[in-house]
Amino acid sequence: MRTELVGRRHELALLVDCLDGAIAGRARLVLCRGEPGIGKTRLTEELGALAGSRDVATAWGATAEATGAPPFWPWRQVLRALADSVDLRAVAAASRLEADLGSLAPDLFPDGPGRTEVGPSDVTRFRSFDAVARLLREVTRARPVLVVLDDLHRADPASLLLLRHVVGTMAGQRLLVVATHRDTEPVAPVVTELRLEPVTEVLHLRGLPAPAVGAQLTALLGRSLSDGDVERVHARTGGNPFFVREVARTLGDPRAGAADAPVPDGVRAAIAARLGRLSAGSARALAAASVIGREFAAPTVARVLDVPVLACLTVLDEAAAAGMVEATAVAGRFRFPHDLVHDAVEADLGTSERVRLHRRAAEALEPPLDGTSDGRLADLARHWAVAAVAGERARAAAWIRRAAEEAGHRLAYEEAARLYRLAVTVGAGDLDDGLRCRLLIDAGTALRLAGDLSERPTVSRQAAAIARRLGRADLLAEAAVVLEGGLPDVESEVTLRRWCEEALAGMEPHPSALRARVLATLSDTCMYLGDVDAARAASGQALTAAEASGDPSTLAAAIRARQLVATGPDGVDERSDLAERMAALGSVTRDPRTRMWAHLWRIDVAFQHGDLTAVDREIGPLAQCAEEVRSPVARWHVLQCRAVLAQSRARFADARRLADDALAALPPSATGHGSAVINRTGLLAGVALHTGDEADLTGLRPPGRPGADGGDLDFPTEEVIFSAAAAYLLAVTGRLPEAATVHRRLGPPAGWRPIPHTTTVCFTFGIGTAIALDLRDDVAVLRERLAPFRGQHAVSGAGAIAYDGPVDLYLGMAAGHLGRHDEAIADLESAVRASTANGAAGFAVQAGYELAAVLARRGRTGDRTRARRLAADAAERATALGMRPWADRARDLARRLDGGRADPLTAREREVAALVAEGLTNRQIAGRLHLSERTAQNHVQHILTKLGLANRSQLAVRTVRGTIRADG
Repeated sequence: MRTELVGRRHELALLVDCLDGAIAGRARLVLCRGEPGIGKTRLTEELGALAGSRDVATAWGATAEATGAPPFWPWRQVLRALADSVDLRAVAAASRLEADLGSLAPDLFPDGPGRTEVGPSDVTRFRSFDAVARLLREVTRARPVLVVLDDLHRADPASLLLLRHVVGTMAGQRLLVVATHRDTEPVAPVVTELRLEPVTEVLHLRGLPAPAVGAQLTALLGRSLSDGDVERVHARTGGNPFFVREVARTLGDPRAGAADAPVPDGVRAAIAARLGRLSAGSARALAAASVIGREFAAPTVARVLDVPVLACLTVLDEAAAAGMVEATAVAGRFRFPHDLVHDAVEADLGTSERVRLHRRAAEALEPPLDGTSDGRLADLARHWAVAAVAGERARAAAWIRRAAEEAGHRLAYEEAARLYRLAVTVGAGDLDDGLRCRLLIDAGTALRLAGDLSERPTVSRQAAAIARRLGRADLLAEAAVVLEGGLPDVESEVTLRRWCEEALAGMEPHPSALRARVLATLSDTCMYLGDVDAARAASGQALTAAEASGDPSTLAAAIRARQLVATGPDGVDERSDLAERMAALGSVTRDPRTRMWAHLWRIDVAFQHGDLTAVDREIGPLAQCAEEVRSPVARWHVLQCRAVLAQSRARFADARRLADDALAALPPSATGHGSAVINRTGLLAGVALHTGDEADLTGLRPPGRPGADGGDLDFPTEEVIFSAAAAYLLAVTGRLPEAATVHRRLGPPAGWRPIPHTTTVCFTFGIGTAIALDLRDDVAVLRERLAPFRGQHAVSGAGAIAYDGPVDLYLGMAAGHLGRHDEAIADLESAVRASTANGAAGFAVQAGYELAAVLARRGRTGDRTRARRLAADAAERATALGMRPWADRARDLARRLDGGRADPLTAREREVAALVAEGLTNRQIAGRLHLSERTAQNHVQHILTKLGLANRSQLAVRTVRGTIRADG
């Protein structure tokens, strides 16, 4: 009983405005929320009609009312609807998208792979998601599109993730997506995230006002009610259109009054009363239909009831006449007019009757099953999950397992994991331990592919416990491999190491793919636990076993494990060899991910050698691989490498922009986003050290730690790098007491045990901090520990974070602070040559300035002249590059060496020097002289630069000795 849309003029106007914007190329997402029956679907149907009149292609995707729909069901419906008006196959072929679309919509793209072999979720599934987004973009070039996703609160997780991807790429398209969901039921976090998107409009439907309720009643009854009756109906229904419709049914008798209306508390009772007026055969048919779903076919209902199809059609026609169901456009197919009607009919079933009907539905679907229809598999899993309570649990678990396997092949990893775990629960005691363990391992694998870190440890531990009880080393090995990379703490890493070692001890000693993967997992775990020697041994065995197995994916995993072991500065040559092995493997397998890692490792090696030209040369092929991989992580890698290259060459504005672009390429929900935040912090800190920008320390804290606002200095010390970086940034910005606090918490530098790939960076940062704090013993120890890497460049060996210049620069700074001027000059001259040759312009300035300062302090014949020339040159180049602090320092040094004033300090600077001699901090000096703390900090730095001093202690000594006058 469809009536005119009433009471929604403003809401419809908003939707029409969004539609007009989409037609003009301003893509929008509208999230339409409200309680059940409030009219969300009706409103979007009205919008669809208006869109059709404007030649907008409309595609409707409704989520299933139960967990029996195939993966990506709403999106399959959307694509089918679009295919009615657009030649999707031709569009996909023109953009070479068929292969990636075949997994998600095999009925539309049969030339694709169909059942995709399970692969990494951030690659295989992303490619399918991106293919859908690109397909929509191509379609909207020719014609505007309206996509309606109804009842989002029931959508499967994979469909929601696909929606998020489409929304994230829809800018500039002639596309409007309207998604409805109930606000009385919880929604997935993805929906909450979507509300924050700039293209999103939230439309909250509320109850109709009383006049609109009166208009609806008049349309339904064909007569007007009194104002009093309308007000009573409005009060009892809250203006909910569905409830108003039910009231209208009870008011069909002109003698009835609004006081007789059984709504809202009696909606189920009212529907039950209507059901009671039907024949017994019609009521039985509706009961069976409610178990099948909101939409159903008469032949299926007939098989469930074991009656002839014609007899079933007769009783369904009776139900349709009573408004309990309505016929669809397909002969023999019906649907309940609203979810509330379906839910009320199903809720009226007793438990035993519900179980019996689900069993009958499962048996009705089984005979014609040919093993290829994932739609039937999903339905079978749903029916057997309920029916198994009456027996045949193993049979039920087998069907649920088949549905899980199909979901995995269709890239719906979350659904696959749910179904595998459901099979374990449903099978219960009818499953043997070996099968139960296998189902749990498969569930863990699906969770790993879905990027789920919360549930995977629990599932893996359950599987491992069974495997150990059975004495099955092979199953324990698989449980360990599933858990790799998904551990929340050190204790879990220790557990994983024990599993790996236990599994290896029980497995056959001959090389195999599984043995190689367990060894690779053991190697990674030992690295995270800091046992580099054990990791080195395990990774070597993993490579041997992987090569013997002949499995390319296993060999790639083993090479990656070995590369992680070799990320320290002493492993650069081995990493170069591993990069070439990975490149050769990628050429054989034609796997862009494998080739991508080869290019990334070549870039790491080139940065460590300071070969910026080689870095530039590798970024092009890396970008090509990333384009083939088409994942957020791949794009992030390219942008991050470009950002670090820009920073190394003193293109500071480009570095900042690329750093922001890189982080934006990896959404907060994506795997690796936390690491991307840390990398951005490191890169911008590298920029700030040359430009004087404010350095943000928050990225140096793991998630959950307080922000670094100067009041909390509790940076992590376990891995050294976070505290070493924080202390250095605090020191160079003049916050010396805070830098000292953070530095002291790391303990004596002789005992530092940094992660291998951060070794040179930790030591160079430590030298910078120790010089600023005048900790001569620390400077000496760190210089000795850094010395073996003379000639290299300070970078991470496990991915581009920032380029920190030649190691020789920091060795020279340390030697200069220790008064070893000849050694300092040799190292600094080497740093100048290296930075000039490779184009690291900012570090050429820094090294030139430091060399000038040491020459000035040494004071041999010709040193001052050479120092003056170097300082003037550094000042000129620093100014051109936008390195203001270094330009100021170099200019002041040059002026002092020119023999200008006998006292190069201003009156204010002499005041500041005197207060430094008294032991005041920058903050205390600022308070005494009524300055900002930043201004006081700058004064101190200028004084040190002008006088060629290395730290505040030297300044205090010089002031006390009277070489600086405090009276002006």
